Amino acid sequence: MPFRPHIALALVAAVPVFAGTNSAIVVSASRLDALSTDVLDVASDVSVIDRECIEQSKAQSIPDLLAQEANVLFRSPNGKGDAGELAMRGFGENSGLRVLVVVDGQKMNRPDMGVFDWQQLPLSDIESIEVLRGGQSVLYGNHAVAGVVKITTRKGGAPAAEAYAATGSFGSSAFGARVSGGAGLFFGDAGAAFQRDEGYRENSLSWNKNANASVGADVGESDSIVLRASVGQSYSQYPGPLTYADYLEDPTQSSNEGDQFSETDSALATLLWEGEREWGSVQLNGGVSWRDIDWELSGTLGENEQFGYSVSPKLNFGDDDRYVGTGLDLFCDTLDFEGDRDTSFNRAQLNRITAEPFVWAQLPVSATVTLSGGARYSYARTHGENVEYDKQNLQPFITNRWGIVVENPDYTTDPVAGSSFDENVEKQGWVGAFSVVWRPVESISLWGGYDMVYRYPALDEVISYQGYALADPFNEKLEAETGHNFEVGGKWQSNAWRSSATLFFLMMDDEIAYDSVEEQNTNIGSTRRVGADLELAYAKKHYGASALASFVRATFDGGANDGQWVPLVPDANTRLALWVEPLAWVRVTAAYAWVASRFQGGDYANDDRELPAYGRVALQADFSVGDRVTAYAKVENLLDKDYIDSAYGGGYYPGSGRAFFGGVKVEF
Repeated sequence: MPFRPHIALALVAAVPVFAGTNSAIVVSASRLDALSTDVLDVASDVSVIDRECIEQSKAQSIPDLLAQEANVLFRSPNGKGDAGELAMRGFGENSGLRVLVVVDGQKMNRPDMGVFDWQQLPLSDIESIEVLRGGQSVLYGNHAVAGVVKITTRKGGAPAAEAYAATGSFGSSAFGARVSGGAGLFFGDAGAAFQRDEGYRENSLSWNKNANASVGADVGESDSIVLRASVGQSYSQYPGPLTYADYLEDPTQSSNEGDQFSETDSALATLLWEGEREWGSVQLNGGVSWRDIDWELSGTLGENEQFGYSVSPKLNFGDDDRYVGTGLDLFCDTLDFEGDRDTSFNRAQLNRITAEPFVWAQLPVSATVTLSGGARYSYARTHGENVEYDKQNLQPFITNRWGIVVENPDYTTDPVAGSSFDENVEKQGWVGAFSVVWRPVESISLWGGYDMVYRYPALDEVISYQGYALADPFNEKLEAETGHNFEVGGKWQSNAWRSSATLFFLMMDDEIAYDSVEEQNTNIGSTRRVGADLELAYAKKHYGASALASFVRATFDGGANDGQWVPLVPDANTRLALWVEPLAWVRVTAAYAWVASRFQGGDYANDDRELPAYGRVALQADFSVGDRVTAYAKVENLLDKDYIDSAYGGGYYPGSGRAFFGGVKVEF
């Protein structure tokens, strides 16, 4: 895709930011390893959720945890946190395509537009989560437009064992166990988890089984290597959208008979080698992910098998304060599909290979000011092969209107012309970013930065292979989304206080959406997002409070919908929490979350019914019984408020009503 020239951003040496004639890529530059780097030194809006915070949250899933601890929005087709998409920085429809999810260095975003199955990642297996808001493409590449959710699993540790059990409303139950330990240079762990939830709405059953294990070794004084593997199986029913009248009558009802579901088998294996050297450090990260998804939606059957392969070597020259780093991300995503619709059969094989070298650097220019910047080059080759058969033409005999069996005049075993193809397309380009951090005193940092952002279209945005016709079944003209992100922010931390404020301005030039007139996914043009993310927290030994708020004005810039709001984007969402420990063994937490009104999906003209604002209250009590036993009781949506989670074209998806949960964990 054609790109306008940009001024090269560089540190230490002149690094090209953009050179190329048809591609889209974006970049953010800084170390951004918040768990090993002082958060005040990171030129980004960062939330770090450690293991202690995960334990205290008693969240039911990763999306629930991110909503509680980082004020991240989540949209679900069944009102639960088992499957759906994250939303950050003012993105609405398909917002999950603009948030990169990384697990132990392996990118987990699906190559198609399907929502992520969060049941694959039980919270009992998570060590920490970093939420990086804003463009992060220089270090993370594709999908990192609105932010990155970086998940690190638990590995090894001191000899220990634990088991937990939980139950709750709507047939909810969860069980799990984990052991860890080591001997000499070696360490390892293993865990298993099961979760089941019948759901607030009819026909919204979900369950998940997961097992995982890791083994590692400290080699010498400076190297470590860890191999981790997990397998899982999950099932989700989709209750479907309701009309507005049906929602008002009974939000728990379903629009189908329970025949819309997906069942997923999954596996993930990662390898991480890290080493320290006199000149700096070296890292090699590799992984393989696999999903086999069988689904039925509105009478359509499909089997979707996906593999993701990655290898990412990295070198850092220098120390933590002054360094130049370089790396190479190699990815291969494959997708094999077989579909059975009322009128056709489809068989497709798709793949995308990307190769992305990048460089970044950090340079202190004084005792209080640090500059950082970098660049990434990306090359992507997408191949699609699809064969579609017309069911009617595959039948040698048919029954005519008089009930007589006769020869089918259209009988043929040839694929349908136009819908069958074997094509490929290549895209490439350069991108870059720059930031500055000023720490006038130890407890305060001020920062600013510029990032380019990009996202390659998902495979089924480019290619029609599931029987849903597009005007061009292989649309090689569809370009990557590109944008320019400007941010300024400040952070302050003391013994009891923590606060941050970030202002951002994101200009997207080639955003992708479905055009019902052209019957094609297209680059719809420019959008603008102006907003702020705010945090204020106070914590003492026995009490504390926190407030998180996000504000954004997301509008179309030019075209038929100039000035209109981007659908499904609220202009504000907030979360307030207060906790107290009245006794040494009791902790009580009260929280309130509020989401502003927004327009429903597909309403680019903003003339359909708005989704009303809503607020939810939650209460939680945690109990410590001795040194090894903890228990909790929790209620979500205490006031049992009806609300709409999302809506598309007049189809409404209700959120969950009041729900009670309780559980116990024993450590051995």
